[in-house]
Amino acid sequence: MFGKLKKVQKFLLFTLGLYLFMFMFDYWIGPLYSLAKSSISISLFIFVVSLNSMVLIPQLFINKSKKVWYVVSIILLYVVTIKTNLFFNELIFPLLDQETFFNENEHLRERLHGVLEFKWIYPFGFGSVFILITIIVSTVLTVSEYDKERKVKEAKLREDKMEAELKFLRSQINPHFLFNALNNIYTLSYMNLPTAPDKIAQLSEMLRYLLYDCNEERVELSKEISYLHNYIDFQQLKTKDNQNINFDINVKNNSRLIPPVLLEPFVENAFKYSRLEEDEDDAGFVSILLKETEDQLIFEVKNSINPQRTINNDPTKGGIGINNVQKRLELIYPNEHQLSILEEKDVFKVKLIIHL
Repeated sequence: MFGKLKKVQKFLLFTLGLYLFMFMFDYWIGPLYSLAKSSISISLFIFVVSLNSMVLIPQLFINKSKKVWYVVSIILLYVVTIKTNLFFNELIFPLLDQETFFNENEHLRERLHGVLEFKWIYPFGFGSVFILITIIVSTVLTVSEYDKERKVKEAKLREDKMEAELKFLRSQINPHFLFNALNNIYTLSYMNLPTAPDKIAQLSEMLRYLLYDCNEERVELSKEISYLHNYIDFQQLKTKDNQNINFDINVKNNSRLIPPVLLEPFVENAFKYSRLEEDEDDAGFVSILLKETEDQLIFEVKNSINPQRTINNDPTKGGIGINNVQKRLELIYPNEHQLSILEEKDVFKVKLIIHL
């Protein structure tokens, strides 16, 4: 609303300036004549601009199937406006201070009489050129404005679609881990172990992160790190002995903002295929590294994999979580990230680089 009002104000100021220029341009001929001629010209200017920008372009030009009618309408508008201008200029001719005018320039006298005597050459005079320029400029400006508004609307639609897709992707959090965590807490409580209250507090913190913080577009990196720490702690509960898990962090700016639950799917995938629970020779491992440079955030995950795995147990195929995060990265960091997923000698490696 405010933008449209501002456009109207600019148009009125421009029209007023143009009117004053026309009036001063012909003032030497006679003030009354100049006033009348300027009023006619500016009225035709407002009529042409308004009709073209508010009716013809929206109704005909924008509609591809009606562009021919727009061309026909513009030609008719041009002819009618010229005839109207000629008619009114003949009416105000008696207001002209002819003695001053003709004494100033005999050549102009001959031209003026020629115009009045041979009306068919009038369309090639100054008035017709002014009308033609008005039509062309108003068309270019109006079409440009419509194109700008169209691009803004398309960008808004893309943004809304992206936001809806991101919310959908964030909502696809696998509840499998939560069920396992509850089972582990139940076991600790049943055995009356002193660590049960701490695990309940950890799970509460994780749920709060998933239910509330994940509704935000960005969260502090420290919250994502805390979530990963809690996740790893719960994974340790699956076996009696400490598992071969390393989580190294080299981050100075913990308040840096990133999308929520962006890193967790890679960690979940690593634990899923790491053989930590099945390896009696301690060959299974998970290694996680999170570090930052001046302009990059680097996240690396390595885990052992079973060389005899089946297709259904292949980490290189990726699950819902990995596919989910890949889509999110494409939406949030287009051309601003690199993600490599590969297997080397029974070791699965994921490396994510985000350009800050």
